[in-house]
Amino acid sequence: MGLELEQAQHQGFSQKMVQSVNILGMSTQELAEYIKQMALENPLIDFSDERNGHKEEERIRKLEWLEELDEQNRVYYQYDKEDEENDAGINNVSEDTGESLGDFLKMQLLGKSYFSEEQGIFEYIIANLDVNGYFALPVPEVAEKCGVSEERVQKCLRIMHTLEPVGVCAKNLQECLILQLKKQENSETGITIVKNYLDLLGKNQLHVIAQKMQIPLEKAAESAEQIRSLNPKPARGFDNGEWMHYIVPDITVVKFSDQFEILLNDYACPPVRLNRNYMNMLKSGCDKNVKEYLLHNMKRAEELQKCIAQRKTTLMELAKCILDVQQHFFRTGDKILKPFRMKDAAEQMGCHESTVSRAVKDKYLQCCWGVFPLSFFFQKSAGGQQDGGSMAAAKVKEMLKTLIDREEKEKPYSDQKLAEMLKEEGVDISRRTVVKYREEMMIPNSRERKMYGV
Repeated sequence: MGLELEQAQHQGFSQKMVQSVNILGMSTQELAEYIKQMALENPLIDFSDERNGHKEEERIRKLEWLEELDEQNRVYYQYDKEDEENDAGINNVSEDTGESLGDFLKMQLLGKSYFSEEQGIFEYIIANLDVNGYFALPVPEVAEKCGVSEERVQKCLRIMHTLEPVGVCAKNLQECLILQLKKQENSETGITIVKNYLDLLGKNQLHVIAQKMQIPLEKAAESAEQIRSLNPKPARGFDNGEWMHYIVPDITVVKFSDQFEILLNDYACPPVRLNRNYMNMLKSGCDKNVKEYLLHNMKRAEELQKCIAQRKTTLMELAKCILDVQQHFFRTGDKILKPFRMKDAAEQMGCHESTVSRAVKDKYLQCCWGVFPLSFFFQKSAGGQQDGGSMAAAKVKEMLKTLIDREEKEKPYSDQKLAEMLKEEGVDISRRTVVKYREEMMIPNSRERKMYGV
């Protein structure tokens, strides 16, 4: 058995490359937290919140400058300044916090004489409502948990069912709708439909319901409209106790009369600086082991600085690329964008498509038309030609929606018919693509769109 030499190439990733890739994929908020964590691990990183000092004053001056020169963007920066003046922050409880459903129910129970056991049952029911306002726990389980009889639990549930919003504490959608229908006049047919034919109603098969109930189609259609007017989620509109998620734009595009300005959101991230005391210690000389430790951490800090700088460069190049391709949107606000793929952006930027994908991930762009995820600006092309190029899928969806809006509700177009109509307008796509776009826009099929008795 002899020994053989074999030559092979292996591509590996250094720790620096891994860190650079990870940082590029972070949102501004994630990067800020990452920098804070690195500052705790590395003594060479001098973390101090100087943004509240001269850096913050510089940023405020920049915002005031933008306010004066860009009328259309003023409202967004005004929000920023008002937040600072109020000094509220997302961790403080605002006086305008919405009332929770539980508090609303408890208020309705006040002033009425209930036994302590019943009060305990009310509290248990309220504490176990789901996000829709339903109470799905079985009565025997509640009775065991509260140490009372099942009859007492049933009584308390009946009381809860009389409270506002109507339908709250129902065990499911069916009971929720029935509780609401019982409060309305001429609801007998609707109650029967909800009890026995809710699945058919969901499919809009009113002719089948009318046949099974032996009632006129118009009567079934009238009851269906009554049911659709109900509130399937009683908890809607109440504070669910979760903090609001605030989007921090990573890129801002400012529109001037004759040009655009691109700004990166640097102020949201603390600066990464080297600690002067430790740097002076290195220069003045120190113990060998201490010196090796400090040099090692200095290298890590410098690599972090380079990765952050590379992230900024990539985001700026990507923003310029998006602005160049989608300039019509930034000028007019027309959300029908040009076809643009991440692969196209990668070719223009001279990088790999995966780099663009990471740069787009969880990033947001703010302009005078609102705040948009970067992925919004990348539109797939669809069939047909427009101005010599492929038409964006968003444009085709808009055309598709227009056709459906104009159809006769008693005779809605089939997907095949919609494909043929689009082809007549120069958009050559298959029926399968029509189905895909329709479902993405959450538009029902022709059977479910059909209206009876109109």
